[in-house]
Amino acid sequence: MAVYEFELQGRFRDRADERTAMEAWYDREDEQRALMLHGRRRAGKSWLFRAFAHGKDADIFVASTRGLADQLHGFAGQLASDGEQPDLQDLETFLRVLYRRAKGKRRLAVIDELPNLIAVDSTLPSTLLKVMEEEAAGSRLKLILTGSHVALMEELLAERQPLHDRLQRLRVRPLDFWSARTILGDGPAERLLTAYGLAGGMPRYLSELEDAADPLATLAEVALSPLGRLFDEGRAVLAQELQQPATYFSLLAALAFGPADFETVGRRSRVERHRITKYLATLRDLGLVASRVPVTESGIRTRSRSYVLADDFLRFWFRYVFPFQPDLEAGLDPTIIVKNEIEPTLADHLAPTIEEVARAWVRRSGLGSATKVGAWWGRSVDSYRRRGERTSEEIDIVGLKGNRATVVGEVRWRSRPMSVEILDELDRFKLPALEQAGVKVSHPEIVLVSRSGFSDGLRRAAEMEPRIHLMGPDDLALI
Repeated sequence: MAVYEFELQGRFRDRADERTAMEAWYDREDEQRALMLHGRRRAGKSWLFRAFAHGKDADIFVASTRGLADQLHGFAGQLASDGEQPDLQDLETFLRVLYRRAKGKRRLAVIDELPNLIAVDSTLPSTLLKVMEEEAAGSRLKLILTGSHVALMEELLAERQPLHDRLQRLRVRPLDFWSARTILGDGPAERLLTAYGLAGGMPRYLSELEDAADPLATLAEVALSPLGRLFDEGRAVLAQELQQPATYFSLLAALAFGPADFETVGRRSRVERHRITKYLATLRDLGLVASRVPVTESGIRTRSRSYVLADDFLRFWFRYVFPFQPDLEAGLDPTIIVKNEIEPTLADHLAPTIEEVARAWVRRSGLGSATKVGAWWGRSVDSYRRRGERTSEEIDIVGLKGNRATVVGEVRWRSRPMSVEILDELDRFKLPALEQAGVKVSHPEIVLVSRSGFSDGLRRAAEMEPRIHLMGPDDLALI
């Protein structure tokens, strides 16, 4: 029973909160529940549990798509000691061996890609429950179950499932910008924000841009080339979760251009209206699509709901790779796509990510003591609507404390400085519309985020009014 050593331990980054939670679970002697570590493909689950197992008495079993007998034979080989190999006739025997090997000493066992085992023996959940009930009390085994099939792993937690009360859930989520920096490395803040906007929070994609001097050029090499590692990534992600992904492809491609309401999704995707709700619900369950509502609303029966593609790399893939794959495979130079399709629209593409980073900055900073932070959009002030001057308003950042807006803000990721007119637009149009929606607005903190600096007039206004916070890329990155 050798101590497990993870050869790449020195390259493991961040996930401090998850490691702390795992260590707490591991150290509780009376905790007999298995730890269910789950999350989307590319979230870094494998590195996480291997880094956690490093230096512990541990066994790691990776399930595959092979037949059950073949897999059990491989597991038996891993369990062999002193020339003796257990005879694993079925999953129940395998699970009992794990528990009995840990009777006298605490030991960790990880079953990775659990859905593959369930695919070859659907009785696994009830079999594991039986073994746990009969063996766990007399064993010091710590069992981790993990897998990337989001829907199936979530199903194991359902109240009607055998293992409902026998699992402690730990979901591995995408990294936020500040955590992602541990992978991206050092460098100018604007470059790091660009890299994060392209790769999103998945460690696998972030690792492709580690220390990249030009994140876009680097990503183009691996995503736009037919020989690149990420050229077919969108297909690989959906194939793992869905058997017939064609309609899902259409919906994700529609959302690659930015947030869209139900009608816009239908228009862009050309998917029949009566089918959209069902397919969007599935994509939401898989963590690929998220719905958003104005920060002032609860989301129940709202007419203001919109949808976003929740993974920034997939948003890049569906916007800039998927539509051009036939031509790229036929020999089109990827630099033509970069120059003519990506570079002219890159700032627009990055904007939703930078806006979310700015909202996260407000949450982390505690500015205005806001307890709820999000975006807001809604009707323009009625007098402007009646005259046909304006129909709707949107504010990138609204921080609420109760029913009072304590923080408002705008984000401009453009190549020219932010103008002082932004203050007039807030005062005349946007804040009155927010008040019309029932929110109290009185001298909130104003956060203005600009990629390219600020006009002299805006700087003078900020010098005269302490409530105005002018923030560039460096300010976002420093918190």
